[in-house]
Amino acid sequence: MRWIFISLILFSALFSQTAKVRFLMGDVTYKPNSFAATWQTLKLDASLQIGAIVKTGSESLCEIEFSDGSVSKVLANSLLEIRKMPSPESDDGELITNLGKFFFYFKKRFLGKVKIRSSVGVAAIRGTQFYLIDQPAKTSVWVREGAVELSDPTFQNSVMIKAGFKSEIASTGIPSAPAPLTQQELAELEMVSEGLPQPAPEQSAPEEKMEERKPAPDEQPEPRPAPQPQEPQPQVKPQTPAAPEQKARKGGLRTGVSLGAVTIDGQIYNQIGVRPEFSIGKVGVALDLTLYLDQNGNIRKENWDSFKDIVEKIYYVRWAQRGDPFYLKVGAIDNYRLGFGLLMNRYSNTVEYPGVIRTGMEIGMKRGPYGFDGMVNNFSEVLSGGGLFAGRVSYRPFGALEIGLSMVYDRNQYKGLKDRDGDGIPDLLDDFPDDKNEAIDSDGDGIPDSRDFDRDGDGFTDNLDLLIETFGPHGADLYNEQDSVMLKPEPFDIDQARDKSQIAFALDASYPILTFKYLQLTTYAQYAKYPYNGAWGVTFPGFWAKFAFINAYAEYRVFGKGFLPEYFNTTYELERATYKTANDTTDIIIPYTKRQYLNDFATERLRGFVIGADFDLWNMMIFGAEYQNMSRANVRFRTLRANLDLNTSFIPRITRAGAYYYQNNAIDLFKKTEGTILGYRLEYEISPSASLLIDFRQTYRDVNGDGKISGSNETVKTTIIQTVMRF
Repeated sequence: MRWIFISLILFSALFSQTAKVRFLMGDVTYKPNSFAATWQTLKLDASLQIGAIVKTGSESLCEIEFSDGSVSKVLANSLLEIRKMPSPESDDGELITNLGKFFFYFKKRFLGKVKIRSSVGVAAIRGTQFYLIDQPAKTSVWVREGAVELSDPTFQNSVMIKAGFKSEIASTGIPSAPAPLTQQELAELEMVSEGLPQPAPEQSAPEEKMEERKPAPDEQPEPRPAPQPQEPQPQVKPQTPAAPEQKARKGGLRTGVSLGAVTIDGQIYNQIGVRPEFSIGKVGVALDLTLYLDQNGNIRKENWDSFKDIVEKIYYVRWAQRGDPFYLKVGAIDNYRLGFGLLMNRYSNTVEYPGVIRTGMEIGMKRGPYGFDGMVNNFSEVLSGGGLFAGRVSYRPFGALEIGLSMVYDRNQYKGLKDRDGDGIPDLLDDFPDDKNEAIDSDGDGIPDSRDFDRDGDGFTDNLDLLIETFGPHGADLYNEQDSVMLKPEPFDIDQARDKSQIAFALDASYPILTFKYLQLTTYAQYAKYPYNGAWGVTFPGFWAKFAFINAYAEYRVFGKGFLPEYFNTTYELERATYKTANDTTDIIIPYTKRQYLNDFATERLRGFVIGADFDLWNMMIFGAEYQNMSRANVRFRTLRANLDLNTSFIPRITRAGAYYYQNNAIDLFKKTEGTILGYRLEYEISPSASLLIDFRQTYRDVNGDGKISGSNETVKTTIIQTVMRF
């Protein structure tokens, strides 16, 4: 009995050792141990136990505080494992790094040493501050305070690095001789250490004496280049000066400045932008205060000439995170999905950013077995008589079974057409797109019909009303038109159009079949309907699985006539309203909605499947792909999605790299359509606090309505080239 009691005490002591998340920013996830199959979202003040693994995404940061107040800072695109918990009571602490950047602040009260292991070296410390850069086949250590012993994994070769010095170790297993940090490296070291408590004066234990490894008489140390510093992530300052034993920082501010060029509506603008972001508790705010200057130095007034433009300077305002009991976000919307995506999947209101800026809203609530998610695409559009609204109510009647009811309503699909002056006439059909009071110029002489004495351009006055208004009753004597007057018809009015809206409903049900730690499998079914044309679609069965580093899904689908899936998708803002020729014998173009497209082209009952998967390959790259094939007889619709993002921590100087291709419900795959989007994003480090960003996106617009994408005026290329400075 006594041994059982002692064992319980030891067991409790072992697992009561925890570390606390004292600060985080951006995308930070964790696994409770290396055997866990899924990454979970890490929250502020969460406790981490032995074996926990923490992973940060791009532009993210996590600070972990141990029992004595020591801190490990995990910078962007990095991974840290707590192998043994550092604490004054333990003999040794051990942390494992796996590609990335880390800053460590340890106090001097440890009985043993703390070891930081990378793939090629071990850093042993007993109270110090240092920066560790873990790259493929090389680890660099820069010391700020105290001393660090850097050795190979077998402890055969080691050096002692003092404050203000650096060393590195490669796969050869021999650490380089310590060298002084450069001024630039010292500045970077101060930046990454910002916000950590400073060591208070205390009596330190006598340090062990270690001799620096000296080369043999016939061995000369190979000169090694200094490690290239990579971009430090933006640091968040506490709202009040940090006290020596401050426990946590609840908010923060970071600011980015961008200088460069961007293409908007085919015109190149110089760009000067300030993008401050800050968070206080659950509140987060990001602004986009960007000026676009043309070749003459004039500010693009379309971004600053109305109250709507001021609202659009808010990139987002949020409360909490999606998945919390209550979540609210106003601003940019990316990758929004309802239920299992039969109606709305990967919707984005930023597909035309920065040429078109939309300020929308996401909201989510959970209480007991009930849940609600909702979305509005653009408040400015709502105020002008349009707006895309989406919502889903969910309920768990018993156990893990969940039932969801979704609705999506587009009040006016024609709001997808550009109308700069807001007169209801699309720019392409408006002879005066910047004058809300005029829209028709029948003879093309630049004078609106309402102010043109000769509206048809034949040399004779034909505007009797204008003649009388201008010259009084005698103006009628000036009317001398010889022939009938051929004028343009009244242009298409977005606000007065018929059949302008679209509404859709969906019902889904899901149940988890397997819920093992290493394997999860859920089955689901969906039914959707478009009431205006009676079209319907069914998914059954559907399966979603998660195992190891793979998320995969597969569905069998049956669609009635007039139905296509994922109607509200990534390119919906480009497809909801387009143009087509009125008939084959004229060049007159008219607006054309996606709702009309379904009636004209989805003319058969379709059967088929969709399969997709997302892979996180060894934390080095994330690859995703999806393929849908729906067909019958000579009718076929296919969807293809592919995206690749690299963990650039192992690529010198490259801080971001990714590419994507998406084509939805295409009759001919890889043929250019308005449902096609492709692009890439690449960021190159210029200095520790500045990067060169290239962001390219290509979409398509059939402006002449002939059903083909041809010519440069129908290919919309948005290129952003800018220098981004973060502080």
